[in-house]
Amino acid sequence: MKFSRLYLLVILLILGAIAVFAINRPNPNNNSYDNTEQTIDKPVIITTLFPFYDITSKLVADKSEVSLLLPPGVEPHSFEPTPQDTIKIQEADIFIYTGDIMEPWVKDIVANLPDSVKVIDASKGIDLIKSQDDHSHEDEHGHENEMKKDSKNNLDPHFWLNFNNTITATNTIYTNIADLNLIDKNMLENNYTKLTQDLTELNSRYKDALSRCRNKTILQAGHRTFEYLATAYNLEYITTEELSPNSETSAKDITRLVQAVKKNQAKAIFSEELIEPRIANTISSETGVPVLELNGAHNISSEQFKSKISFIDIMNKNLENLSIGLECK
Repeated sequence: MKFSRLYLLVILLILGAIAVFAINRPNPNNNSYDNTEQTIDKPVIITTLFPFYDITSKLVADKSEVSLLLPPGVEPHSFEPTPQDTIKIQEADIFIYTGDIMEPWVKDIVANLPDSVKVIDASKGIDLIKSQDDHSHEDEHGHENEMKKDSKNNLDPHFWLNFNNTITATNTIYTNIADLNLIDKNMLENNYTKLTQDLTELNSRYKDALSRCRNKTILQAGHRTFEYLATAYNLEYITTEELSPNSETSAKDITRLVQAVKKNQAKAIFSEELIEPRIANTISSETGVPVLELNGAHNISSEQFKSKISFIDIMNKNLENLSIGLECK
């Protein structure tokens, strides 16, 4: 009798152990187990300037994590990446920059990136124009310095302000991302088609509006940012400063722009975003014309970033101010 009870107890213990093992054993056919804590990481894309942050965000939608390296509100020409920024780029899947002229610091970073990072130069295939800067470049003897005028520094990096160039850059970004097979190609293609249509329509609006302006001269207090825009729509362009963001406004430059306001019977003087409009306000006080802002879209303010303003939104506001300042019917 005791033997039977002992035998039965052993059997029950063995059966219990088998049951516990069966319950806890991973089942390859059990979907709930396979999906537990399993997520597909989104590709990480780092962009340098706002135009290509916005374009890339619209291309990939929510299928990738897109970051703007340049902090909102920071003037881009003086930006230098921190060691933390460099680490972010090294750990990204894709790094998109504007070009060597706009971002000379990129060269050293790209040279040390791992092969896992796809590098996209948004300026590839675009012919940068030489600035038609009409400021004199004189040496200490008063002679014009041709070397300075013909240097690489005289290439204008603001190519996205010609919307045909923006479309070319969009195509470069799109094709490079599509080739990586990290994001659904049908979605990318649809978003690319919509984005290029929007940019083409933007170009048409500019052509139509700026062809009907009484005044054909953009007068700007600030560094020479909008040459691509002026050239694309057959406008004259006069500024108080040179192409270099390190240039300074002299009393002669202010006098020159005051005279241009009077000569052209201008209705406005333009200032640039993220730049203190002190010089523009001085000229405004001297001439009695108001100051209107033009945004080169290099970067945006923190408030604009939070409101999710787009590149096209910014360009539409530029067109509105140009239409007022240039008296476009």
